Amino acid sequence: MKLGIKASKFEKVSKITIPDIFYNRMKCGIKEFDDLFGNGILPGSSMTFTGQAGCGKTTSLLQLMEALSKAGYNVGYSSGEENKFQLAFTCKRLNVKEVSIANETDIDELAKAMTDLDMLVIDSFQALTAKTKMNRMELEKHAVSTLVSKAKETECALVFVMHRTKDGKLKGSTLVPHSVDVNFEITMDPDGDETERLLTTHKNRFGATGEWGATMTSKGLELTGKKVTTKALSKSQRKKQLHKQILDMDPPHITEKKVMKLLDLTKGQTYVALKELTDAGRLVKFGRGKTAKFKKTNV
Repeated sequence: MKLGIKASKFEKVSKITIPDIFYNRMKCGIKEFDDLFGNGILPGSSMTFTGQAGCGKTTSLLQLMEALSKAGYNVGYSSGEENKFQLAFTCKRLNVKEVSIANETDIDELAKAMTDLDMLVIDSFQALTAKTKMNRMELEKHAVSTLVSKAKETECALVFVMHRTKDGKLKGSTLVPHSVDVNFEITMDPDGDETERLLTTHKNRFGATGEWGATMTSKGLELTGKKVTTKALSKSQRKKQLHKQILDMDPPHITEKKVMKLLDLTKGQTYVALKELTDAGRLVKFGRGKTAKFKKTNV
């Protein structure tokens, strides 16, 4: 998919002028949110906001967007999950007044709306529709290609709300998180009570990753300001994590090329990982060389 990357000749870094937009981050004024995104949100960037049902995805995003609106930005929240009256009722509870809301799921209509917005939240990616009949994978590719490209073209930051199943798996394919610039997640804090949350940036092409603690109250999310320190993963833990990422890929077949592209691995790293999973009986290999395909087993 073409997401705004154009071919260019090799050029020394010292001769490249970095556009001002990379320094003009959108800041909401809530330090923890601004820090979590890497000193503010980069205009035109795209991101996912993931979490299981009841974690507080809508609450967190509405509070963030209200803060951005008060800072002078034009923001929009489009929902295909709740009608605008339900959403407005939630906004009233959270004292959110300045965010523009809508019920719109059509990909092309949302792309048009981005021309006048500084930030758009689409809740959720799974609810997106198109005027042309497509299967689910075609729809996903069309949505990513159209909306992520439009974000860069209009400098409108874009957020796809993504859902997880009860067992923690991402609903839909892995195309979206691999295509966007930032992967952001809200989860229950396993070491806290039912009100404790963790806000985590897993991937950030324009800043650092990080994790912050928060508490969910009746009036919304309260950021504690406490940055969570996580230990570096050991070699065995990194291997286990990589194996899980490969096994979580979309069926029916996994290929070397697909693993290299989606997980940003070298050919050598991909070969070793696929061989380990095959030797362990987690994958079955069909064919040889570049055209070989791997299928998951039930082990």
